[in-house]
Amino acid sequence: MTTLLDNFRNRIKSLGAGREDTLGVPREGFEEASGEFPKRDYFFGSSINKSARGEVIQNLFAGGGDYGVSVKFSDQKPSLFPYNQVQETTSGHAIHVDDTPGGERILIKHRSGAGLELRADGSVLFSSVNKKVSVTGGDDVVIVEGQADLVYKGNVNVKISGDYNLEVEGNINITTAGNKTEKIHRNHTKTVDENQNHTIKGSRSLRVVDVNSETMLSNRNVFVKGEQKNYVEGSVEFTSGDKLITTAVNEWVASSKVAMLDADTVSVIGVTGTIGGQLIDHYGKVFSGPPGGSGLGATTHYGTFIGKATEAITADFADEAGHVPLADFATTAGSAPTGSSSPKSKKPYPTEMPYVQIEPTADMPTTAIITPLLSSGNYGIRNVKVDPGDELKLEILKTDDYDGLFNREPNIHEIRSKLRDPANLQNSTLIGTLIGEGRLSNTYADIRPKRIGRAYNRKPSLQFGRTLLGNNPAENRSKRFTP
Repeated sequence: MTTLLDNFRNRIKSLGAGREDTLGVPREGFEEASGEFPKRDYFFGSSINKSARGEVIQNLFAGGGDYGVSVKFSDQKPSLFPYNQVQETTSGHAIHVDDTPGGERILIKHRSGAGLELRADGSVLFSSVNKKVSVTGGDDVVIVEGQADLVYKGNVNVKISGDYNLEVEGNINITTAGNKTEKIHRNHTKTVDENQNHTIKGSRSLRVVDVNSETMLSNRNVFVKGEQKNYVEGSVEFTSGDKLITTAVNEWVASSKVAMLDADTVSVIGVTGTIGGQLIDHYGKVFSGPPGGSGLGATTHYGTFIGKATEAITADFADEAGHVPLADFATTAGSAPTGSSSPKSKKPYPTEMPYVQIEPTADMPTTAIITPLLSSGNYGIRNVKVDPGDELKLEILKTDDYDGLFNREPNIHEIRSKLRDPANLQNSTLIGTLIGEGRLSNTYADIRPKRIGRAYNRKPSLQFGRTLLGNNPAENRSKRFTP
């Protein structure tokens, strides 16, 4: 059998016309010359496409899926001949336009199983076995009247050049098996119309560079099972419109260079302890001890006493009449009627102060004792330094690193915008930080083109080659030479 590409004339001369006309023609007369067709599935039967006859239902690839997400469609009704118009290529591409009653559909299928199917119930199935790219030159609107399930087995990157507005009439539930990171370059505003609950099973850390303000229009309760420590480098004010109560089961300590307790009614009560110091003045209406007047537990005074006392044990002087004024008797007053010739030794002053571990001494708490206690020890004045030198603040803001041009890590577009200013090109702080972070090449200022000899190398180089290309005249030398 001849074709237009065969040199049949030469074969006719050599083989004869009869043999040439029957060469390659099957004896049965209905076989394809190459033997490829009909396909094995169509041996000993009709050559009409099996999908058109309803023997085979072709479907798109619908594998994958995810647990809990159904991608199952209703079963497709087999086609009835001659309602399904089928075009199927050698490799397996197929186009179906099926008008079978109850099974109407349009199918465009690639041999791999990818394609588009418009099903009888109005469903649309788009299947891609590999990469899918969708490009929209204008607006894109997606409306889903029912439920939507979106499953990605890999990473998802979403970049929006404009605003991102999300409006949900129901609930929003977010579950992540890993970390959640949010980076907001400007303000963050949140309004909660009802309650807000947080449960954190690990630690929580909050860093605020500027002012942190909280306004509670109702009660505020803080419950701490362990220790709570507040360190404030500046001033602290606690102002209560009603009561202010502070209690401690074991110890309550307050220390300062200057302290004042002011009230209409003041009570300082304790079983044991010390009130006062070497330069402390006591002023009040009554200075008394427990009931009984004398003996164990009676009030004892050391030093000069001006006022009234029931008993004076070691008075240093008496009045002109030889009596301690208004004292019932004096044990060792200088010329008191009941005075003794040998005064008693001075009774040691109790110096064991609560919360203060010092050696017992016969002297009252003096300045030499109190001053070291205020400057050191667990109960002294504690100097508080939070972020000395603003290291943490500068680390967060990065203002100094970028010389005030950025307060965060900039992207390449922001860097290019700043470097358009010639002054910033000479800013060693900015350039040094960007180069150190790998955001800017250390050859950024080299304006010479790369890998061009006459501009890159100072050594002289030939402008033209030596060998002409083709039969060009020597005067036509532009780009006519091999290098």
